[in-house]
Amino acid sequence: MFSGQGSQYANMGRELYEVEPTYRRHIDTCAEILQPHLGLDIRHLLFAKSEEIEAANQKLQQTAFTQAALFVIEYALAQLWMSWGVLPEAMIGHSIGEYVAAAIAGVFSLEDALFIVAKRGELMQQLPTGSILAIPLPEKDVRSLLDRETQNSVDIAAINTQTSCVVSGTKEAIATLQNKLSSEGVECRLLLHLMRFILK
Repeated sequence: MFSGQGSQYANMGRELYEVEPTYRRHIDTCAEILQPHLGLDIRHLLFAKSEEIEAANQKLQQTAFTQAALFVIEYALAQLWMSWGVLPEAMIGHSIGEYVAAAIAGVFSLEDALFIVAKRGELMQQLPTGSILAIPLPEKDVRSLLDRETQNSVDIAAINTQTSCVVSGTKEAIATLQNKLSSEGVECRLLLHLMRFILK
């Protein structure tokens, strides 16, 4: 299983980079392929010096770098597991994790995957920031609520089950919606504050 963004931080995986040659080799390969696309060496963010950790963490919150960094870590970690003989029979990913799974599965080359990831991050970085809210209500109820309350500043991002949806929109609109639902006794949950979104 390959995750999406939200838990990245400077020096994640540093010890593996220092002690596992296979992991280090794949990180280095990815970093070299990515450098012309990102305009920097992703290893400087991933494995920042102590005096640069705060600045690295701030850059890792920018989607243009977050997605590339996570792809590199997840890809190298998968390669390390496979070098130990732990081979996947099936893979699944969320968001950027889907691209890692596809690259491991041979859907496209590592070079193509990294180009796509860098371009995706760059394009997403240009979008306005927003939030995501999980709402334990059926789709028809959520649609009705959005039609009445949000004036097209919030939209359904995912329908998880018959009684669970996720909406995305501007931070302000999501906060207003969350407050309204909470006041009505609907326990919704904020999933991510600094996502980037596209409204229809």
